[in-house]
Amino acid sequence: MAYVKIGDREIGEGRPIFIMADLGLTNGGDLERSKELIKAAADVGVDAVKFQMIDSERLLGDHSIEYTYPTLQNGPQTENMLEMFKGLEYSDEEWAEITACARSHGLDIIITSHYEGAVARCNALDLTINKVCTWSLSHRRMIEMLAENGKPLMFDTGTITQYELLKLEDIYRKAGGGRLIVLHDFHTPEEEDMNFRAFEVYHQLGMVAGYTPQGRSDWLDYMSIGMGAKVLEKRLTLDRNIPANGHWKAHEPDELKEWLANVRRCETALGRPVIEPTRLDHQGTKLYYKSAFLLRDVSAGQTIMQADLEFKRPGHGVSSHEVTERLIGLPYPRDFKAGEMLEWGGKGGKV
Repeated sequence: MAYVKIGDREIGEGRPIFIMADLGLTNGGDLERSKELIKAAADVGVDAVKFQMIDSERLLGDHSIEYTYPTLQNGPQTENMLEMFKGLEYSDEEWAEITACARSHGLDIIITSHYEGAVARCNALDLTINKVCTWSLSHRRMIEMLAENGKPLMFDTGTITQYELLKLEDIYRKAGGGRLIVLHDFHTPEEEDMNFRAFEVYHQLGMVAGYTPQGRSDWLDYMSIGMGAKVLEKRLTLDRNIPANGHWKAHEPDELKEWLANVRRCETALGRPVIEPTRLDHQGTKLYYKSAFLLRDVSAGQTIMQADLEFKRPGHGVSSHEVTERLIGLPYPRDFKAGEMLEWGGKGGKV
């Protein structure tokens, strides 16, 4: 079955769901807050933290664009996008420090490349996997540059069709890249447009697929597990009340811890691809299945007939299936009284 290896870890079928804490916005460009978030993520028990590498001057061609986002207590806030992104930039030295911090806590670190200059900077950090967001899927030159290190690529779908997905895979692999990890993505609150059955296509294509949620609707995350998601990410903040982009729809550490516990419960409940009773169900058959009881007195040697029998609980006697397939037409081994249950065994008057 499909799996992708990143570093020493395998992600895919038969492996634990890979969990990322998304810190890309909530770090706020603050080195100390980034370290606090990394520690909080490690305490929760995630596998990786995700950041984004931005150079606002090289990302944005129009410096006048504004962006409006909600906040939990202050309502909608509008910022110049250039200035907002400038507040998320780090120097190479700071990135090295952030990466070292994540690794010191036993976490992988995944960094989304938003512009071509991020490729060499991320390569210098020796990351285990390349990452782009859905808004970079048209940036072929950057994707080919990322592929040159031979590592896998994780990306968000959102904007692309199946044809474009296959084209992306072809471009990336021909440029020297590794396998793809597809994160199902959408930017809509309309449930009829979310199309989680795309997971069926990802699986048919032999791809490892996950889900990257845009908000706090945890039920969608849990549903994606049932659809076969092998990667999940969730935005983490230290405080949802921080009046900046992304915090209002993030999870605080205690919320993320509860969410992760539920993810693992869902994962356990998936079980394995086999139809079988639980231990308790199997035990219940002895009480709640039905056994054959005599409707009338019969004598040894008389022929066993369906008309002699009714079927009632408990279920540790001879079942209706067994009567039909093994006993009909055979002689009773002894006399039976009306109301007796037929049991297997050959001793004590049993059949």
